[in-house]
Formats: sequence, C-alpha cells, structure tokens
Amino acid sequence: MSRKVIPLRDERAGDARLVGRKAATLARLARAGYPVPEGLVVTVDAESGVASLVIDLLGDGPFAVRSSGVSEDEADTSWAGQYESLLDVTGIDALGDAIEHVRASGATERARSYGSVEDRIPVLIQRQVPAAFAGVAFSADPISGERGVQVVTATRGLGVAVVEGTGGTDTWRVTAGSASRTTGTDALLDRDVALEIAALAARVEQELAGGPVDIEWARTGGALWLLQARPMTALPGRVDWTPPLKGAFARNFRLGEWLGDPVTPLFESWLLTRMEDRLHEVHGQLVGVRTPRPLHVVVHGWYFYSLAFLPVSPAAILRSLPHVLPRLIRDYRRVAVMMPPVAHLGVALWEREWRDELLPRYLRTVERAEREVPSLAPEAIPPVIDELADQAGEYFASITIVAGYAWKAELPLARFYGDALRPRIGGSHLELLQGLHRPASQAHDVVSLDWYQPTLGEAGATPDDVGLDARLERLADAREAAEKRCRAALAGHPKRLARFERVLGAAQRAIPVREEQLSHFTRSWPVLRAAVLRIGEDLSARGVIGEAIDVFFLTRTEVGVARGGDMTELGKLVRERRIAWRRQRRLVPPLVLGSLPRMLETLLRSADDLLRGPVDDHDVLLRGAAASAGRATGPARVVHDTTEFARVHPGDVLVCPATTPAWTQLFARVAAIVTDTGSPSSHASIVAREYGIPAVVGTGDATARVRDGQLLTVDGAAGTVSRL
Repeated sequence: MSRKVIPLRDERAGDARLVGRKAATLARLARAGYPVPEGLVVTVDAESGVASLVIDLLGDGPFAVRSSGVSEDEADTSWAGQYESLLDVTGIDALGDAIEHVRASGATERARSYGSVEDRIPVLIQRQVPAAFAGVAFSADPISGERGVQVVTATRGLGVAVVEGTGGTDTWRVTAGSASRTTGTDALLDRDVALEIAALAARVEQELAGGPVDIEWARTGGALWLLQARPMTALPGRVDWTPPLKGAFARNFRLGEWLGDPVTPLFESWLLTRMEDRLHEVHGQLVGVRTPRPLHVVVHGWYFYSLAFLPVSPAAILRSLPHVLPRLIRDYRRVAVMMPPVAHLGVALWEREWRDELLPRYLRTVERAEREVPSLAPEAIPPVIDELADQAGEYFASITIVAGYAWKAELPLARFYGDALRPRIGGSHLELLQGLHRPASQAHDVVSLDWYQPTLGEAGATPDDVGLDARLERLADAREAAEKRCRAALAGHPKRLARFERVLGAAQRAIPVREEQLSHFTRSWPVLRAAVLRIGEDLSARGVIGEAIDVFFLTRTEVGVARGGDMTELGKLVRERRIAWRRQRRLVPPLVLGSLPRMLETLLRSADDLLRGPVDDHDVLLRGAAASAGRATGPARVVHDTTEFARVHPGDVLVCPATTPAWTQLFARVAAIVTDTGSPSSHASIVAREYGIPAVVGTGDATARVRDGQLLTVDGAAGTVSRL
C-alpha cells in the first residue's frame, strides 16, 4: 500500500505526524477492536489524483471526508470546527474536490484567527454510516468537570445537528449506571441505548488513558459506531465552591459585573480592595451603617462580592432605622436615592454633584498622574496609584447611585407595561428604551477592570461604527412607533396615560446619563497600568521577576518586600500563579456562593419577573436576565478577550463572560449578545438596546455550555437562549 494512502487499521496509521491526531486516535481504537467505520488517510504529500485509489479501496461512497490536522484534538486545544469536514460525498469527482477542500482548510482565515495554520493537512476518509441517530458523548460532565459522569446528546440522522447546535436534541446524564434525560422533548434515545453510548465513552477514556474524552457516535440497524474521539478541552477541575465564610456572595453584582476572569493577585490586593474600601466609605457616610467585612472573597481565583451590606430581613431593616432615619430627615434627598421607591427625589442632586465636582476632580487627578508617572522614581509611584484608586472608588460609588438609577427607573416602566399594555398590545417595555444614546469606543475602555488586561487603546482594537448612524435612526423610529402604540392603547384612560408618560420619561432620561457617567470611569486605567508596569520594570531590572508584566502576579505586600531587597522565591511564585490563573479561567464558577436570604431572593425574583416577557420553553438551553428585546438566530462565537475579537463575524451571536465598554465595537457586527454575568442595567444590556440587538445576560455559564459555531436563537425579551 502506498505511503500516500494508509488504511486506518494499518500500523502506520498510528503515527500522528503522518496521518494527524484524529486519524491516529481512530486507528488505535480500530486496532483495539472498537466499532470504527472502515476508512483510510490521505497524507499531506499525496497527489491530487488519489481519489481513484480511494474509490478502489472503499467503493463509490457515500463518504465522510474529515480533516486530521497535526494540531487538532490535542489535550489543551481541539480546534473543533476550525478545519473542514464534508459528509455525503459520492463519486470520484466530488471526492477529489472534497479532499482538496478539506486539505486546504488548514490555512483559511478562520483557522488563522483561531491561532492554527497548516498549509496542507491529512484527510481522513471513511465509509459514511447511514445513521438513524447520532450525536456526541462526554466521559465527564463538560460543565461541572465532575468525573464518573457521562453526558450523551443525540439527534435524528447525522450528528451535525448536535455538533453545530441545530435541530432537536436529546440529552442524557449517566451516573453509576443510572440514566436520566435532562433536556429534549423528543424521545430520541431510550434508557438502554443512552447507557450503551455512555459505556462506550467510558471505555474509550480508559483505552486512551489520557483523561476525559468526547466522542462522536452513530447508531444504525441496532449497531453503535464510533466516529471520532478526542480529549475534552478546557475541562474544569474538581473544585469546591463552598464559601469560606458564612453569608451570601455574588460575582454578578457591582464591580463583579466588570470582571469576567479570575482576578490577578496585584489587582485583588491593591486596586480592587482600595476601590471597594472607598465605595463603602461613601455609602457608610450616606446611610450611617458600616458594612461588615470582608467586602469580598476570592474562591479559586474568582471574585465574589459580599451581600452583607443588604438588610435581608424585617428585623435587620428595623435595626438599621435608628442610623438611617436621622440622616433621611436631615438630608432626605441625598439618602432617598438608596431606596428604589423614592430614588427619583434625590437623583438630580447626585447627578449635579457628579458633573460639577466629582468628574472634574477625577479628570484633573488623572491628567496630573499622566504627566508625573513617566519621570517618577519607582518608590514614588505607589502613592499616585493609591490616590487614583481612591478616586476611582469614589467615582464608582457615584455610579451605583446615578447610573444605578437607570435600573430603578426601569422597574416602574416594566411594571406598568406588564399590567396595562402587554395584555392589550403585546411586545416588551424594552422596545421603549432603545436608540437613546450613541455608543462610542474610547482608548481607555477596558475589557476587564483587572489592570492585567490591556485597555482598548493598548490592544490596538479598531472601533467599528460603520452604519451606526443609520441603525440608530431606525431604532429611534421603532421606539417612537412603540410609544405611539402605547399612547393609542391608553387614549381613553387619561390617568393611566399620565402615569405612562411619567415612568417612560424617567426611564428614558436615565439611560444616556448612565452611559455618559460610565464612559469616564476607567479614564485612569491607562496611567494605572503604566504606573504598575514602571514598578514591574524596576523589579525585572533587579532580577526579581522575569519581565515587567509578571508584577501583576505578585501581591501589593510582596511588591513592597521585593523593593526592600527580599527577593526569595518570588520568580517561582509568579510562574506558579500564572499557571494557576490560566487553569482557573477554565472553571465555571456559580453566580452566587452560599444561600441568598429568602427576602433578598424574593425581591430579585420579583424584579426579574417584571422585566421578563412571555417565555417559550421549547429547546431552551440557557436562561438569564431579559436585557434587550428582539429575537435573532446565528452561530455562536465564544470570546473571552480582545485577542479573539477578530474571530467575530457579522451575524454571529456573541457569547462572552461579560461586556464592558471595550466590547462595544463588536456590537455593530453581531446578531445578539449572551453573557455569563450582568444584569438588566449592565453594559451589555444598555448598549445592546442602543444597537437594537437582543441580549440575554447573567446566564451563569454560557461560555462553558455553548459550543463555538453552535446555532442559537436568542430571545432578549424572554431572557432565553435556545437551540435552533
């Protein structure tokens, strides 16, 4: 047999350098007796006329023609979906074209943007199984990382519907020989078949002995076939999310909405802690109640904000009254903003103070630091960082009051719409809140508050606002049309109409103010990063760390110790922490640690119900907060930071941990937004409305549960994400 075409059961097919990882793995499993369809591999140096040889060996088809790149199916990156696979290929001409097409897919723009380039890749060709059912099975839980669990997904016909997220699917969870259906309305598999497929995945894991695997399978005529096997990538480790202290902690609140990754040690121990201290100092002065410490906890690298500042029972509210009432009586307008029912009485005062005092003072401090930091000695830099951190914390305290009023103003509008308008005209109150502000990206915008991440200007990302003006004009027209429908429905009810105008006006005025205030918040981040990197350069020059950027993986105390001359083991510590941080990025943390007190849970559920429209439960994959109205369908693009922005194409559904102003440039391209964290008042929610695209936020684990390229339908008014 020619070296150019190698049958799967040939010993040479076990050489991944020759046939690629996918084929080498299947060859190993075929020789071990697993039910792998007959096939062969066309190597990279085969001539273009090799199709006739394939026909001689395997017949006329149909064939499954798949890529088998050398870099595919590795333990840390699978490149799943980045190279081509073609099914139902029949005849010599079609086969020849398919081989060349798949062979060339290793050097496409899509593969380059994903970080992998192979000019010519081996091609795996197999007799295609005429599947009655097909799908994917995991030998560990892909969401929690729990071992000893198999997850089986199935669809009718070819497994493309599961891999790409199209069509109806069945999902089974198998543990210790017990199987239960978790999603799917069609009984595609019975329990015994689900157990058989799960057992196959478990045996493949044991055979390959490299950890958990995912397999593609097909079933026809009562026979089960193994089509593909590869290591599960980005699998969470065994982790315990029990909070270290009593109480409730949320990663989806206040500063947590700006953090979509584990926090680095220097950020957590310096900038984050200092901002939080100043934030709660402002709040404490306002209401006269000191917030219990700690203000946050870090679990497996992830930040969780303490909810202990909230009065969570009638008794706690009564205990706080002796402190709050004197301030409320003495200065009711300042204190009223903390209480949603009367917040409108004081928000104008706080907005004026922000514009006239806080913002100018903050900008002056930033401008002075930008002039001074480049020439300061390293030992003189920490006081500058402290001052900027304090002012950023005070600024964020103002954000919780002024920008935070947008959510408090939206609730009455949502309540009124649900009671008086939705039963008569349908739709969502969110249609009344779009096209009110023109989004704009700025160089100081951040992907994450963690100063380890570069700002938008440093990352060199180019804002994309092509066609934005026309889009905003269409949205404004749609909003005005929605307003007319509402007024027409209320025409015979003057009191209700007057109430509508009040709640609508308050909600619409709050949104541009919110976005304007948030646009300045990270104005200090470029100089903060420059200041920290100056310290890092000094430590690197003295041999404490390898390069300046390593400083982000030290704590503030360790930086001080190192500058004092004690450099013991810091370089090793940095390396260990960087590895841990990368591993922690793969985890799927819960939105809440501990148990929410019943009163708080009831309040949050009530607010969520107000904002959510009618829900269609069919094939719902994810639920979150209803953030921006509309429905859109498109392929999922799972993105974590600016290095992946180029992978986002027009019409994609952006799935990401969270969005901050640096992400705004992507909103013009995408069909919809889905985030792990966030709330109806978060950046993703507000800006999605400005672009007129659906958004569902606060899903908890979208980036872990959604496959890149999976076809999704996002219903922004219902707060659901469904398989197509």
